[in-house]
Amino acid sequence: MKKKELIMKVQRLGIAVVVGAAVILGTSATVEADSHDVGWTFGNVSSSSYRLDAFEPGDAELGASLGTQDPTLTLQIGKRYQVTVTNFIPHPLEVLAKGASAGADTILLAQGPKTGPFESDPEVVWQDNGAGTVTFTLTSGLHDAMLAAGHVPGYRCGAHIFTMRGGFNVLPAAEPEPDPLGDPIPEPLLKGDITVELEVVASGLTSPVYLTHAGEGTDRLFIVDQPGLIWIMENGQLLDTPFLDVIDRVHMPGFFGSLDVNDFDERGLLGLAFHPGFGDPASPGYQTLYTYTSEMADMPADFTTEPLPADVLFDHQSVITEWTVDAAMPNMVDLSTRREIMRIDEPQFNHDGGMLGFGRDGYLYISVGDGGSADDVADGHGATGNGQNKNTVHGSILRINPLDPVLTPDSLDAVSANGTYRVPGDNPFVGKDGVNEIFAYGFRNPWRFSFHPSTGTLVVADVGQNMVEEIDLVLAGGNYGWNLKEGTFHFDPTEGTVSDDLTGLPAGLIDPVGQYDHDEGISITGGFVYHGSVIPELMGKYVFGDFSSSFFAADGRLLYADLGTGLIREFKIGISDRDLGLYVKAFGQDAAGELYLLAGTNLGPFGTGGVVLKIVDLCTARIPGDLNNDCVVDDADLAILNEHWLESARRQP
Repeated sequence: MKKKELIMKVQRLGIAVVVGAAVILGTSATVEADSHDVGWTFGNVSSSSYRLDAFEPGDAELGASLGTQDPTLTLQIGKRYQVTVTNFIPHPLEVLAKGASAGADTILLAQGPKTGPFESDPEVVWQDNGAGTVTFTLTSGLHDAMLAAGHVPGYRCGAHIFTMRGGFNVLPAAEPEPDPLGDPIPEPLLKGDITVELEVVASGLTSPVYLTHAGEGTDRLFIVDQPGLIWIMENGQLLDTPFLDVIDRVHMPGFFGSLDVNDFDERGLLGLAFHPGFGDPASPGYQTLYTYTSEMADMPADFTTEPLPADVLFDHQSVITEWTVDAAMPNMVDLSTRREIMRIDEPQFNHDGGMLGFGRDGYLYISVGDGGSADDVADGHGATGNGQNKNTVHGSILRINPLDPVLTPDSLDAVSANGTYRVPGDNPFVGKDGVNEIFAYGFRNPWRFSFHPSTGTLVVADVGQNMVEEIDLVLAGGNYGWNLKEGTFHFDPTEGTVSDDLTGLPAGLIDPVGQYDHDEGISITGGFVYHGSVIPELMGKYVFGDFSSSFFAADGRLLYADLGTGLIREFKIGISDRDLGLYVKAFGQDAAGELYLLAGTNLGPFGTGGVVLKIVDLCTARIPGDLNNDCVVDDADLAILNEHWLESARRQP
């Protein structure tokens, strides 16, 4: 959740309090005499008919228009109804099990001196004010009584039973609204038993959002800075000249427009991926790389959303671009080689996704957010939201072969509609309902993903709305629930709330393998499954973080998870277990599998507070006898040894 959505959340919570009060008043146990869902007013036409003179509310489903005589009116089980008869003394109302003739009618509720058996039912809560108005709740029991053998629901005038007689059309009870959860995951996210240290390797950046290597055997690291620069770190030093400068192309005006350390933006240079054949002269992907940028919406898009209102423009476009490194200068991209792959309309400034990465299959995976705003319900999000719409790329992970099709003439994969890439033939929606490029859908803002080093499984961290952050293991064709679900919970897009009542959700929505709620942070930042060598106890754990506890303080968290059990824990940092004190922007990984935290003291992509920190072992070396890994052999280790003296873990024969 971002700053704009925090403001929207506060406004929405104010509305929710009022709605909650209304729901309480509508229950039969606390109903007041004059409370009702629908009200009718009957006049009369001499002594022959009731006449419908008025009703409320104005959009009530009544089944009859004003002036109708003895109308058939629509009721719904569970709702409360009020009937006012303007001249009730000569025309008292009776609610019936209506027979084939007036003589066969059974009175269930009666206005005036007569009585019916359901007037004492505490759930019906019959009210007769003695001045022409009666009120009752249509319960299932009352409805069943109306349907006694040979009878149907109806009403009549108690004095003119043969002439003033009408019927009810009864709808089944509405599905109950699920109760929203204020604290969906009450268990706290605890500190774990892994302690790390953070080593500064680069500083003075603006907003570093990714770090990677080119896979070509050098020690070069490439750092993506959100305003539009890619820097090279070589031999532990940042080079003076950027590898790529696209500042002039990036559309990043700032959400508040102040362009200072307190401003915020989700647009920018967001993604970088090197082709798997980058270092192989025989590969068509030799010296080729790809970027994901937010640019002005001034070109025809390859993918768009539901039409916007006539007076509304797309905020920007997400652009995937191919580049080649300058043959004479290996530390610089040749700007003349720019080749645009695809362009996507974005209706709002936020939820842009922005991750690029090649899988083991050699295809490029692309994360695209739901288009922005909140709850997936704004302009450009359609009736179902983009997350659940397979016919838009928004809220999805895409999968393509980005090379120029001319370079892959023997491929069986079809050429894209715009002619700039190929679509894998085994993508799940090729030849079916859905965009051919989609690999999986149902995401809100899959800001960062990575591939499991052992299995190749795609691991996505999907940023939540108001309540829940989640980690997903992604399968081809999978639907990950947004905006029907947030985490494992039922999401209500009209209120921005969640509940644990999953009634009515479609089958097949895939739950996350890990989740936490907003007691613990506000925006998940995806990382990597660790497969380095310097922190043995971290092997196989998924390392990630949370942006901050709020937008107004640099208070991010460094976390790790067991993707098999879903258990999430927070790292201890340093001997003193200090707070991080930074906004967590992203993570990076070098060729050896060691990990880097990309963070900053500034909220958004403005200023010079961005840093790159290597996640390292707390100790410079592991010392035999340091049983608690605090870098010293002391009495604490002796206590541990004594506690376990002569224990055995041998297998028994």
